[in-house]
Amino acid sequence: MTRTLRLALSLALALAAAPALAEDPGWGFDLSLHAGVDKYDSVGLRNGLETQPFSSSQQLKDASQSFGATGILRLGMLDVGAIGELGRPGKTNDTTVLGVLGGINLDVGPLRFEALGEMGGHRYGNAVHNSTLISESNRSDWLVYVGLRPGLSLRLGQDGRWLVGAWAFARWDITSATVPVTLQNGSSAGNYKLGGSQFGGALRFGFSL
Repeated sequence: MTRTLRLALSLALALAAAPALAEDPGWGFDLSLHAGVDKYDSVGLRNGLETQPFSSSQQLKDASQSFGATGILRLGMLDVGAIGELGRPGKTNDTTVLGVLGGINLDVGPLRFEALGEMGGHRYGNAVHNSTLISESNRSDWLVYVGLRPGLSLRLGQDGRWLVGAWAFARWDITSATVPVTLQNGSSAGNYKLGGSQFGGALRFGFSL
């Protein structure tokens, strides 16, 4: 009985996967948009600035939104692509990500599991912003980062061209920047160090070519 049940389950899975596998030529291109929420821990205040009233948002340590796009070329189980992302929209200390993607995918019927790595540039704009304290803070810095992006997507439609899915991601800056800061009243000066980690998740919508 157990052997018969196992055989039946295996046959059912094979039948479910067969239409999608038959239509998949083994390569393709996925273009998608994503929107999500992430948490930063990216700025360290040093040299006399620790006691100043900088909020979590001004230090990039709060949770914030991000919006982006990806293009991924699928060569069998191999994925290679690119990502662009805007973080902290509407805030003075916004961020930008430009990077490349690489990894593997696994299709199980209409479901696709992805295990991707990221590497690229992470821009911090006007990182510590508090006009009542800082006399000049109008600058931006690019740092090199690496990251991970596991995901799951579902192919929809008769030909499976549309996709919806979700990603989790983690990024770590592997370079850093030290920026001098002078307070408005001139009473003290110090610096802040850019470089840290970012964790979050995003919903994804797109189509396959």
